[in-house]
Amino acid sequence: MFETLFGGALAIIVLYYLLRAFGVSNYWRGVISGVVPVIGYLGLSTSNWPGGDVISMHMAVYLATATVLTVIGARKAGEKKRLHWGPKVIMIFFLALFVIDGTLLVVSGQGVPQAVAKWILPPAKKTSQTAHTAFSGVVPHGEEAAKSINQFLASTDKQNKLGWNVSVAGLENVAAGRQTSLAVTAKSADGQPLRGAVAAMALLRPGMAQAEQILDLVETDPGVYRTPVTVPQSGGWLAAIRLQRSNDRYEVQQHLDVAAKQ
Repeated sequence: MFETLFGGALAIIVLYYLLRAFGVSNYWRGVISGVVPVIGYLGLSTSNWPGGDVISMHMAVYLATATVLTVIGARKAGEKKRLHWGPKVIMIFFLALFVIDGTLLVVSGQGVPQAVAKWILPPAKKTSQTAHTAFSGVVPHGEEAAKSINQFLASTDKQNKLGWNVSVAGLENVAAGRQTSLAVTAKSADGQPLRGAVAAMALLRPGMAQAEQILDLVETDPGVYRTPVTVPQSGGWLAAIRLQRSNDRYEVQQHLDVAAKQ
């Protein structure tokens, strides 16, 4: 999001001064430099819908950037008088608004960064792990919600009775765009390798119902299931891993704090 947000603002500035070099009037410089990126981003959004709040944020940044440039450009050439305090207040207001809104958008989709959460938030209840703050999805209410909770508790109880010991390795230090090898080791209740299970992993953003990737794991050794994984973007992700053998099923989720590509 930040690439398109601030990249678009930079494109507006470049386009504005490029039009100025060709002698286009200040009014039309502002109109053209503001409208072109807006149309371009709307076209990009049709193939990969980011959400109405993200689009609104982009539109506000683009149009405000073009407006501020037009206000500054309206000053007469060679005028040395300081810019009036009114336009300064407007620029400071929009700059603060962009920073606050951008921060809220990132926190709402990916949660508070782990480094910041460790500093300002207490650890999760009954554990020493850092609290997970990413949006976990819409919580339903009513009779259907009660049924879902009962089904979840029954599934958890059945999973615990299986006694399977499942460990996940390879997702500790994941970077965006870099391939890593996921290895899931599973043992049955008697400590023997869990052979012949069907294993899969879904990679999704917290709070999103639709998975970004669904990968099948291959049993390379007795009870060991592997697959290469490449996370496309940095931020918070969830890896949902499922093992199924006959009518028995075991599910485990792991939160990923994916670093930016270096």
